[in-house]
Amino acid sequence: MPLRRTESLFSNLCYLGAARAGALCLNLVATSRLAHALGAENFGVNSFAASYVSYFLIVVNWGFETYLTREIAADSSRLRSLVNSVIAMRLLLAAGMIILLFGSMSLLQTSAIARTVVLIQGANLFSSAIGLTCVYQGLQRMRLVAWREIVASLVNVLGILWLVQNPDDLVFAVCIAVGTQMMTNLALLTHYAAEFGIPRIRLPSRTDFQVIRGSTSFFWSLLMITITYNTHIVMLGLTRNATEVGFFSAGWKLFILAIAAPNLIATLFMPRIANLTTQVAERERSMELFLKGIIVCAVPTTVFGCLLTPHILTLVFGPAYLPASQTVVVLLLNALVVALNIGFGTSMLAIGRQNAFLRVMAVGAGTGVLLNAILIPYCGAEGAAWATLVDETVILSMLLRKCPEVPGPPVIDFAIRCIFAIIPAAGVVHLVPLLPLVSESALGMVMSGGGVGAIVYVMVLRLLRIDLMHFAADLRRLQ
Repeated sequence: MPLRRTESLFSNLCYLGAARAGALCLNLVATSRLAHALGAENFGVNSFAASYVSYFLIVVNWGFETYLTREIAADSSRLRSLVNSVIAMRLLLAAGMIILLFGSMSLLQTSAIARTVVLIQGANLFSSAIGLTCVYQGLQRMRLVAWREIVASLVNVLGILWLVQNPDDLVFAVCIAVGTQMMTNLALLTHYAAEFGIPRIRLPSRTDFQVIRGSTSFFWSLLMITITYNTHIVMLGLTRNATEVGFFSAGWKLFILAIAAPNLIATLFMPRIANLTTQVAERERSMELFLKGIIVCAVPTTVFGCLLTPHILTLVFGPAYLPASQTVVVLLLNALVVALNIGFGTSMLAIGRQNAFLRVMAVGAGTGVLLNAILIPYCGAEGAAWATLVDETVILSMLLRKCPEVPGPPVIDFAIRCIFAIIPAAGVVHLVPLLPLVSESALGMVMSGGGVGAIVYVMVLRLLRIDLMHFAADLRRLQ
């Protein structure tokens, strides 16, 4: 069956960008409701369970997501054979991991409700096994990916607003999230079956093991990333009280929000860069635009977020989470470092340097585990935030050494101008919330401070000869 024509990068940006923005708003509403209704303790239990299950999820995924995206982008004629191989193997891995998850419950020294939540979260192992988002990312058809994300977020928030009213509704909250993922992944699988045929479920063959070997380096990189991203919450859950885990989880939610734009840009550019292996000049141009897009978004997100942290915490989570303010500031500083890591790391993976990327992530993960083990017992959530910032900084320094040609003088010059532009914008963000008209409302302070700051940032960028409209036009010219 002939494949449909891939959509342009700019149209993909519009589709997926609009969906991510909508999903972001809906997820903020869901997170706010969960934080208020469940309380810091049960909010922490839910976050601990998700982090614990993530270690089993990476075995099910085995790096197939990144591998399929890159391989399908490079040669879409292999699509059906790759999907048949991957789904069969992931289902077998999911069956093995669910048995292992049940077995680990006797070793998990937590409350009964925490173990129950972990087991419910385990259903995501099978949901992940049938997920085919990476197929449409590889085909550069982001419209379907966008629809899946917005529908999942909408169903999730409606379920939470309807069923989650108090701390006793923790199990309802987990079931809603797990059910939403399963439903939307099944819907995407059904669409794939209608378009390309039902995937064949069979025992692994020699060809399948070749796919496993091809994705193994991505698996190890994913393992290192998971260790880097989840060790702190797991260690906090095992050594500190659930309330402190809840405070850190609130900060981590804001961190994930802060890197949403870089992740979106990486999702769009990864298949394009991978598809330009023989067109060196065009690939370098795409990588330059990719990094510039990340930088221009990440700088104001971090600076504005740090300045508005108490107001954001009050607005989204409630005044009870204000003790997490210092932790959130450190995590938002970390978001800027991670955004750069996403840029350099995605570029390395797209051009086939996954082994070098794996070595970098291994050092970063080891550093993170060591620092978390040292700092969490003494400093709790704030120590975990500082450990994360340090290990991500180590990763950034190594990525720059392993791939020094990626930034290039134009990107460095662009980053310097963004830094100069953010200085007056930061001053405005600091002053606007002090005005009498908005000082009584957390929503008013966040909206006015962030909105006016963004306007000033864009205006100063234009004075520094960075026109975002011209930048968007450059993106549009990429087909």
